[in-house]
Amino acid sequence: MIQNNVLGMGCSTMKMEQKYNSIVAQICSRMSEKYDGVIVNGEQCFKAKNGCVFHIEKFPGAPAIVIEYAENEEEARKNLFEDGDLFYPDEMTEKELIEAIIKEIEDE
Repeated sequence: MIQNNVLGMGCSTMKMEQKYNSIVAQICSRMSEKYDGVIVNGEQCFKAKNGCVFHIEKFPGAPAIVIEYAENEEEARKNLFEDGDLFYPDEMTEKELIEAIIKEIEDE
């Protein structure tokens, strides 16, 4: 569960990185309950029902989370990921964030 104090605290750059790394880890934990996990090039990814492979990470240079998609495991191994929408955890509740991410994944 994403804790409110993690989402709402004012942060220096280092604390901001820690904050978003924590949020990404919590989201990945929730995704592992719904999607099959696959390791691609040493990175934790997930496989959607349509076969696409995705992973979740902090978007560089912005207070946002991004889902990156590859059409299949072969494209993922070739690092042919494309960015999905950006999600701003400071602007959403935990429930809204998880629902928005799942909606994007299932609409992909």
